Amino acid sequence: MDVPFRGYATAVRLAFEALREALRESTRGNPWASRSSVTESGEMTRSKPATMAEIAERAGVALSTVSYVLSGKRAVSPKMRERVLAAIEELDYRPHGPARALASGASHTIALFLPSPHWQLLPVQQTFVAGATQATSASDYALLLSTAATDPETIAELVARGRADGVILMETLLDDPRVERLQAAGYPFALIGRSHDMTGISYVDMDFGDGVVKSLEHLARLGHTCVALLNFPPDLLEAGYTSALIARDVFEQRAPDLGIRGIQIPCSHAPRESFAVAARLLRDEPECTAAITTGWQFTGLLSALRAADLHVPDDFSIVSVIAAQFAEMLTPALTGIEWPAFEAGRMAAEILIEQLTMSNPPPRQHLFAAELVVRESTGPASRRRRASNGARDRRTPAER
Repeated sequence: MDVPFRGYATAVRLAFEALREALRESTRGNPWASRSSVTESGEMTRSKPATMAEIAERAGVALSTVSYVLSGKRAVSPKMRERVLAAIEELDYRPHGPARALASGASHTIALFLPSPHWQLLPVQQTFVAGATQATSASDYALLLSTAATDPETIAELVARGRADGVILMETLLDDPRVERLQAAGYPFALIGRSHDMTGISYVDMDFGDGVVKSLEHLARLGHTCVALLNFPPDLLEAGYTSALIARDVFEQRAPDLGIRGIQIPCSHAPRESFAVAARLLRDEPECTAAITTGWQFTGLLSALRAADLHVPDDFSIVSVIAAQFAEMLTPALTGIEWPAFEAGRMAAEILIEQLTMSNPPPRQHLFAAELVVRESTGPASRRRRASNGARDRRTPAER
C-alpha cells in the first residue's frame, strides 16, 4: 500500500471584510495586482500562475537566463541572478512539479519502506513517519510510504523508474536482501536500523543491547531475580530482525551475570495476542516479578495483570522500550528506555537528502545511546510478596 505524504500549512481564515480590505491595500498601485481578486463573498480567486516568460519580462532578461537560474545548469552573473530572483519573489513563482522533475531528472520524492501487514502501524511507527515527513517537507521533497512486504527488486525498480530518488528502509534484518540490492545498484538509501555489515552505509538506530542491559541492571537493583523479556514477534525473530536478535542475545548473556533467571518470550505487539502470552507467563511463572517489553507488548501485559488482580509496581514491575510521549500517557507512567522515534525519522530523511543533494557525502551513522527514565511502573520485588500476603488474605486475625 503506497500513501503519499506532503508537507502542508494550515491557513487561518480572516473576516471577509478585513481580508478584502487588506488585499486592496496591498495591491494599490501594483500593476500585477490583477493576478488576484476577491469576490463579493470574500473568497480569493487567482488567475494562472506566473510563467517563466513573465519572470523574464519582469526582470528584463532573456527567457534562457531565467531557465539557467532555475536549473543551475549554467553560470549566470550575480547581477542577473539577483534580478531574476527578485522577479520570482514578486510574482510568487512556483515551478511546476512534474515539469521540474522532467527537467532535472529527479522526482523529488523519497520512498520509506515500513513493512506492516494490513496497515497496522503502531503509534511509535507513525512517529517515525512523522519525523521523516518533517524533514522531507522542509527540503521540498515528497514522502512515499509503503507498508507492503516489498521485495528487493520492486524497491530497486521504484528508483530505476524515477518514482523515487532514494529509499529509507525500516524493519531491517541482520542479512537484508533489500540492502544488498540497493548497494549493488548504487542507489541512494539510508536505514532506520542496522544489518550485519554497516560499512559505508548511513543509518540511524537505537542501541537495543545497551537498553536491555540498563533495564536488567535497574531491575536487579530493585531485587528482582526472575525477569521476562517480551521480545519482538516470532515472525520477526525467525526472519532475522536485527533489533530482536540483539535483544534476545544480550538478555540471555547478561541476566545470569546479575543473578537473574531470564525468561525470553517472542510476543506480538497486538493487545489480544500479547494478553494471552502475558496471562500464560503469570500463570506458569509465579516467581516472575518483572518484565521488559521491546515495544507495545505492554498493552496486553497490563491487561493480564489487571485480570490477575496484580498491581504495578507493587506486585509486578515493567520496563518498556518506548517513546517518552507514549510512556507518560499511561497510568502508571512506564519506566522506559527512550526511543526518540521522531528524531530518528527526521535524521534518516535528512541523511538521505544529503546524499541526493551533495556531491559524494560521507556515510552518516548515528546510534542513539539507551537512556533509562524511571517513572512509576518499577518498584522493589518484595512489594509483590507483601501485597500477596496482606491484601489477598482477607480473613480476620481470629479466623487465621
